[in-house]
Amino acid sequence: MSSSPQTALWVDATTLTPGETPDALAYLRSSAASYLVVRHDQLAEWQPIDRLKTALLVGAGDESLAEQIATDERIHMVIARTPADLPVARALAGQRGVGARCEIVDGDTMNEAADLSGKVDVVLAVFADETNIPLELLLAKAQSTRTDVVKQLLNTAEAHTVAGVLESGPAGLMVSAEHLSAVDLVTQVVKEHGQIRKDLVELEVLRAEPIGMGHRGCIDTTTLFGEDEGMIIGSTSSGGILVCAEVHYLPYMKLRPFRVNAGAVHSYVFGAEDTAYISDLEAGERAHAVAADGTFREVGIGRIKTEVRPLRLIEARHGDVTVNVILQDDWHVRVMGGDGKPKNLTDVTPGSTLLGLVTEPGRHVGIKVSEHIDEH
Repeated sequence: MSSSPQTALWVDATTLTPGETPDALAYLRSSAASYLVVRHDQLAEWQPIDRLKTALLVGAGDESLAEQIATDERIHMVIARTPADLPVARALAGQRGVGARCEIVDGDTMNEAADLSGKVDVVLAVFADETNIPLELLLAKAQSTRTDVVKQLLNTAEAHTVAGVLESGPAGLMVSAEHLSAVDLVTQVVKEHGQIRKDLVELEVLRAEPIGMGHRGCIDTTTLFGEDEGMIIGSTSSGGILVCAEVHYLPYMKLRPFRVNAGAVHSYVFGAEDTAYISDLEAGERAHAVAADGTFREVGIGRIKTEVRPLRLIEARHGDVTVNVILQDDWHVRVMGGDGKPKNLTDVTPGSTLLGLVTEPGRHVGIKVSEHIDEH
């Protein structure tokens, strides 16, 4: 299940002194950072880690490092210290990506940075002022080119406003490794910015009945669900019902707060932008946890656990849209009531209200298509 890419978190370690570097790099290994910007002398302290890419900052005088850089597999990208240093960066990069750090203090330096759109892979934009107008101009110029714009934050308070600039926003936000607490704060902002809200609706239950045995899948995630969270599950592309995570009291077994007992394997799992069949989900893919207020947040899939179990059909309606879901027929399976409170599945009867999502029908392998499809 795909989703829109999140804003990447960059950390600038180039301002650290040699004495500060080892502890900071050790901390960053377990952070949510995606890119680390370093000087060449700091690489001696850095052991590679797959999820954290390394960008090397270079400038005039670093030409002598060509042989060392050419064979160093830890370096994923080479960043020019200033636009004037781009010839050095390109010469040292080889087949790696190339970027430039641009200090933007006036109209001339703004235009200089904008002119790099389509010519480099990344522009690290360091603005002298907090106003977002120059950033908007830079993003507009870089749009539809190969160039990503990464905004260095003057302070963590900027993160909330910067992340929402224009519809797409910058590809990344960069913080200084001198303030490691800022890494965690900006991580939370980036996470919140990646959340999407949709309007959930009340559905009136029309049918609730056992339908015999079948295969059902549990979706185990790499995160913990909140008490009002679960996933939107449905048998048709018209929508689905909010099935609660296993975060509520179970008398005979321990809670599994990472799990949604999601229903029959043919079911759709609704994401913020698309859907996937339960049977198509695999470890390492992404899906969405959904809260009762309609907040979708991205979560990782750990495994899909499939077993033969008795099943129950729930059919419900909102306006002229009818949806249904087939779940394991057991009282410990919960669905979210129309009042935002969990209900035991076996307590759901015709006339009950449930919380769910309705959409325009019409999907092939989870992809929205413009055609009429009637599903029963």
